[in-house]
Amino acid sequence: MTTYKELFGKYVQNVTTDPTSTDAEGQIWYNSTSGTFKTALGSYGVWISGGSMNTSRAYYQGTGTQSAALGFGGYLSTSTPSNATEAYNGIAWTNGGNLNTARYNIGAFGTQTAAVGVGGDARPPGSQFNNSVENYNGTSWTTGTAYPLSLQSALGFGTQTAGLVAGGGVTPAPASARTAVTNTYNGSTWTTVNSMNTARSAGGAAGVQTSALYFGGSATPGNTNATESWNGSTWTTVNSLNTTRSGLGGAGSSNVSALAFGGGPSITSATEIWNGTSWTNSPTGLANARQQLGSGGTQTAAIAMGGQPYASLGTATEEWTQSVVVPVAGSWSSGGNLNTARYILGGAGLQTAGLGFGGYTGPGAIVRNSTESYNGTSWASVNNMNTARGYLAGIGTQTAALTFFGTTSVPRTAVNTTTESWNGTSWSPAPNYNTARYSGKGAGTQTAGLGFGGDVFPGRSNATESFNGTSWTSVNSMNTARAFLASAGTQTAALAFGGNAPGDSAATESWNGTSWTNVNSLNTARSFLGGCGIQTLAVAFGGNTNATELWNGTSWTNNPTSMSTTRTNLTGAGTQAAGLGFGGYTGTASSGATEEFTGPSTTLNYKTLTTS
Repeated sequence: MTTYKELFGKYVQNVTTDPTSTDAEGQIWYNSTSGTFKTALGSYGVWISGGSMNTSRAYYQGTGTQSAALGFGGYLSTSTPSNATEAYNGIAWTNGGNLNTARYNIGAFGTQTAAVGVGGDARPPGSQFNNSVENYNGTSWTTGTAYPLSLQSALGFGTQTAGLVAGGGVTPAPASARTAVTNTYNGSTWTTVNSMNTARSAGGAAGVQTSALYFGGSATPGNTNATESWNGSTWTTVNSLNTTRSGLGGAGSSNVSALAFGGGPSITSATEIWNGTSWTNSPTGLANARQQLGSGGTQTAAIAMGGQPYASLGTATEEWTQSVVVPVAGSWSSGGNLNTARYILGGAGLQTAGLGFGGYTGPGAIVRNSTESYNGTSWASVNNMNTARGYLAGIGTQTAALTFFGTTSVPRTAVNTTTESWNGTSWSPAPNYNTARYSGKGAGTQTAGLGFGGDVFPGRSNATESFNGTSWTSVNSMNTARAFLASAGTQTAALAFGGNAPGDSAATESWNGTSWTNVNSLNTARSFLGGCGIQTLAVAFGGNTNATELWNGTSWTNNPTSMSTTRTNLTGAGTQAAGLGFGGYTGTASSGATEEFTGPSTTLNYKTLTTS
């Protein structure tokens, strides 16, 4: 019998942890910790879970790539059309500009920042097939040149300036009629070209304006498995899908490289791969069988989004990859609880070297001066602050921290200018800041700090002050006066986000050492939230929601995993890769919960080998 060594020139390795190098693709090893034989998949595709969409829906198409996808329109579980648009970055979905006309079964093509939506159904009431066209620029939709036919469930291929649309339904049930008409699009003008051989709608699409593939769909008298290939001038019938279906997803870059997945009406998870000649059933189907889903991407990196059934899959995203490397979303895990449960406290340091101080404990909102140090596992009580207070800000490290802002009373009338400095052992008085306030935030270090925002009781503040280790200096104010906000960064590169202005705010501002600039807002307006990180890689969490958002220097995206404990008035420390959230108020009691955030990363497609 031929052995593994004879075939590959090496023995099966015995390891305690799975290898992380891409060189592991195709290798087999024995993991003695789990007691299993494993490999890293590359040439065989797999579906993995991605970030959930914000709006649950079906009966729509998507466009773009796996790491830059776009989904828009669709049919809500409440039996109404949607105008929602969402963008995906490979980890999480972000809300974009709404369609001008809410509708479902829209033909779609283009990219995440340059997309086209064609036709669709705007009911209720009744069927309202239309020929309206909208163009998306990454931010908003504008009306384009109307399509020659009023229809729904047409398929689109290509780009915003070199597109192709084929097929579609032109009359509603029960006497449904489909068309085989095909039109090209140059960004402003539609031109009728040769029709498909089979009139149909709601199929799967792959390719571009000069090289496309249409497969499956709804025809007369029923669903079809027919596949047609487009060469830029004519459609040619080629080998059929193995599974007859409509309402399926499709992906691919040309008429020789495509992927078909899902569909119904017998809802399936079946995935098929097109090699330019024939379809092959993949041994790995979608993790969740679904139909009427959105899709996009290529044969080796596809995306499936939403679909039916609504209750379980309306927001679900799956990613198909034939690469050995796959993305992993950020996640929260439980850490050691604070010794004193409290809220509106200050924080500083890192995930494995944190510091928490001050705050309120309840019931009765007792003001605290206690300080605790975190080693990545548990909190230890250390020397108290000199002045007990809550609603304070903290910056710096576990051994060199600075706290400022705050109030020493309940209700919050005793607003002060007290600043204290921590040397790793004890607190000592430091120079007072200029504008007395509480519930502001800060950034930087003990000797190069920045304080901003807050409440001057009564009224919000936009004041900003810079600290050099010796004195505070008033500098340019924030654009939005607010309190109960979160922050990240340094004295010369800070980020301020969320807060109460009054009313929950989603505003984000970036500080360059001289002035504040409004940048893209949080997806969820909130106050009393936590934050950590730097100006270009930050995390926002908790507050009036347990949702977590990630900042990449340009925009916020929703992380698929939220905090375990929903709470307000918590604080944060650390980085986007290794963050810390602790304390807070659950709505009924003070919280001592600590959660540790591990930022987004990549891993290998591991597969456990079994016998059957």
